Amino acid sequence: MQTYLVRRVVQMIPVFIGITIVSFLMIRLSPGDPIATMYPPEVLERVNQDLLREQLGLNDPLPIQYVKMMTQFFTGDLISFQEGRSTAEAITERLPTTILFAVTSIVTAMLIGLPIAVLSATRPYSKLDNVSTIGAMMGLSLPQFWIALVFILIFSERLRLLPASGVRPLGSDGSDPLEVLPYIIMPTIVLMLGLLPSVVRYMRSSMLDVLDQDYVRTARSKGLTERVVIGKHALRNAILPVVTLIGAIFPLLLGGAVLVETIFGLPGLGRLAVRSAQVRDLPVVLSINILAAIMVLISNLVTDIVYTYLDPRIRLG
Repeated sequence: MQTYLVRRVVQMIPVFIGITIVSFLMIRLSPGDPIATMYPPEVLERVNQDLLREQLGLNDPLPIQYVKMMTQFFTGDLISFQEGRSTAEAITERLPTTILFAVTSIVTAMLIGLPIAVLSATRPYSKLDNVSTIGAMMGLSLPQFWIALVFILIFSERLRLLPASGVRPLGSDGSDPLEVLPYIIMPTIVLMLGLLPSVVRYMRSSMLDVLDQDYVRTARSKGLTERVVIGKHALRNAILPVVTLIGAIFPLLLGGAVLVETIFGLPGLGRLAVRSAQVRDLPVVLSINILAAIMVLISNLVTDIVYTYLDPRIRLG
């Protein structure tokens, strides 16, 4: 295991460097002037723009800009053009919110989706299976932004049961879970509904394949109860594709829940990324891309390790 981990970390280094280079070039060469968004037009006319570009390092050759930004990112000294503070501080403020909704939506989708998928697979083409299949197709077809707007219309505007935006009441520090709970219900459900159809479809398909395997038939022929056959023998192997799915989705949720965070006014990474891209805040956008790349690489590594515990036939070496 240790040899495998060392080898994977070494393999991740060139992949990470390649991702950061591509991200930097896409951000730096995209149209628009970062200086033009830093001040109002009447103030910008009185600013020495050449001096400001020199201070921000925008006049340096692109390779030098890349090395400087990457070095400053890892030392925590990369400064936002717009806010004048380190990007690490800006990300640290918003990362807990994004992690909260990512984790709660994934856990909720697993708790709901796995039992539905198992019941559908053990009763193929029954009414329950047909309903779950149709529901999964509808869930994949409906865009999340539309679901979010419908939820706000019903539960915030019409019924006035849940707040439409934010993560805590005005003037609150968010330390009371009972105060925060109403604010996270709708965003969590919307994100969960985006994951649930995939979890159900992957798990049902995998479970159907596993139930046809010889070792499952052997377990049944030994007189084991159906609960033991499903829970101990079939479920552990059938869940492997879902682990892969979660491993791929989790880092995307950390940086990609842009629509949900924007619609519900959540102070998360997705909303920060959109605002920073709009105002050409290159250090913040690059920092978020680097963080997303790190999360993808780590998530893939963790997924491989989890595989070895779920399936003893897999050996990492």
